[in-house]
Amino acid sequence: MPDVFPIINCRDVLQLRGFYERVFGATEIYRFPEGGDPVYVTVAIGDSHLALGLGTSPALYGETPLPATGHAVDVCLYVADLDGVVTAAREESVGVPVEPSDMPWGERVAYVQDPAGTMLLVIQGGN
Repeated sequence: MPDVFPIINCRDVLQLRGFYERVFGATEIYRFPEGGDPVYVTVAIGDSHLALGLGTSPALYGETPLPATGHAVDVCLYVADLDGVVTAAREESVGVPVEPSDMPWGERVAYVQDPAGTMLLVIQGGN
């Protein structure tokens, strides 16, 4: 289990899980509860984990995470085929606020927005 992993709060855990499966090849590794509609899912993407939580009721700290008034966190994902990920994201009808671009430091980057509105900085490493 990684020491740190992000939790994305959303309105529809299964919809968001499907997006990460189709676009990034994620695999579900945990869900709660085990039966019925989950309120929390953890997925693996490569060697990393990402959690998806139902953010429509108060969390343990007493506040409801959604709706967000803006975003404070960008989730960064390294991929082998940036153009393929952007194509898959478009097929999901999500935003691509920044098209794939070559950066002077040797990486190729784009921004994709997941269905919950989370900004995903998608990076393909240099050669």
